[in-house]
Amino acid sequence: MTAPHLWTLRRTRAALRRAEISPAEYAAELRSRQKRLADLCAFMDDAGAWPPVEPRPTGPLGGVPLAVKDNIDVAGVPTTACTPALRHHTPLRHSAAWRRCAEAGAELMGKTTLHELAYGVTGAHAEHLTARNPVDLSRLAGGSSSGTAAAVAAAIAPAGLGTDTGGSVRIPAALCGVVGFRPSTGRYPSEGVVRISPTRDTVGVLARSVDDVRLLDAVLSGERPSPPPPPPSLPPVLALPRATSWAGLDPEVARVAEEACDTLRAVGWSLLELSQPLYDSAALLEAATTVPLAETRTAVTAYLRQHGSSLTFDAVLQAIASPDVRGVLEPLLDGPAIDPGSYRAARLVGYATAGAALRALRHSGAAAFLSPTTTTPAPPIGTGEWMTSGGRERPTFTTYIRNTAPAAVWGWPSLTVPAGYTSSGLPVGLLLDAPRHHDQQLLDVGHRCAHHLSAVRRPLDPETP
Repeated sequence: MTAPHLWTLRRTRAALRRAEISPAEYAAELRSRQKRLADLCAFMDDAGAWPPVEPRPTGPLGGVPLAVKDNIDVAGVPTTACTPALRHHTPLRHSAAWRRCAEAGAELMGKTTLHELAYGVTGAHAEHLTARNPVDLSRLAGGSSSGTAAAVAAAIAPAGLGTDTGGSVRIPAALCGVVGFRPSTGRYPSEGVVRISPTRDTVGVLARSVDDVRLLDAVLSGERPSPPPPPPSLPPVLALPRATSWAGLDPEVARVAEEACDTLRAVGWSLLELSQPLYDSAALLEAATTVPLAETRTAVTAYLRQHGSSLTFDAVLQAIASPDVRGVLEPLLDGPAIDPGSYRAARLVGYATAGAALRALRHSGAAAFLSPTTTTPAPPIGTGEWMTSGGRERPTFTTYIRNTAPAAVWGWPSLTVPAGYTSSGLPVGLLLDAPRHHDQQLLDVGHRCAHHLSAVRRPLDPETP
């Protein structure tokens, strides 16, 4: 029998219902693994310090422990966002997202590490809170939902919650070899989250199967889960934006992604090549970074006020530990870093590019766009604000968000599924982007896609990360 820590969320739920294992026994196995793999730094230092609660195996998530990114409130547990000023901030009530999970029977596995204030894509942190990649401990897990991705990939937790502003769920999911889902903006409740951009932020889900994502999506959205549809007479049609998201790839990422496409074609999928650029990549990336920077002060201030905190936004900024995050946010101490005209222009770029993308998708008759999730594999530990990619020095942040930013700017649902591994064993993800509010349809397509690509996955050794 497969070791319980390798079970998916659905498999775990079924085992608990059939009393194959008790909730306490299952949780104890995960806790033991968590301690053994503490060097991954997936969880905050005080993970497991609060008194354990005997899980109740009722509800769709009954008795299942989930990992929760440490910018999502869980009552009685610190929410620090991995930033020093919030080290002792302990909310008295659940975030709306965790409340829905708890009401469905989920238990807290622990709060997970993140790139400080969710302002980064590598998961690197200045205060020994850097999550390692379980596939290769010399690599970073990706960010900003780094700890949740590492915990799920290392089979410490069957699934978990993250947040995504420009790729912060999907990037670490792809780099660690798991499934990551960003819903349509507004699909999940946002109350009780340390947000940096109300326009772009959303809670997201990381798991080891699309079916598990579908279960969590039903809980978080409040929608009735739809059963997997019967296979249609014709396989899905997907559009490949060759001139935008397929350009300038790391050679190994390109190889793995092309082989995944060949696998889909071999089972009858139609992959349409879009040779014309969908949008100006530079303009879209500028919009992707401008809007959050303009909204961060207001968003963090609102969170602090909701909790009756005496802290100010400036106090939070002045205590930032990570140099890269400080470099981005320090200009906000002198007032707005983005003028109203630039903010409006950035929002207009989002509307215009979303319209162009939707027209291209409808014209092609495709259900979704298909791209590599990231242009390059997981970065080595020590990677800073600049990295070498394609033989050139490039900004780390925009290099990793290049393919994940569009869906965030447009408010579209976006799903990354494992596509395979590079010759050195690093995971590569495939990204599916569908129009806004087509979340369940996207998960249906993603389920079928992941099924066909499952043969290329490398199973986790039960005795190693």
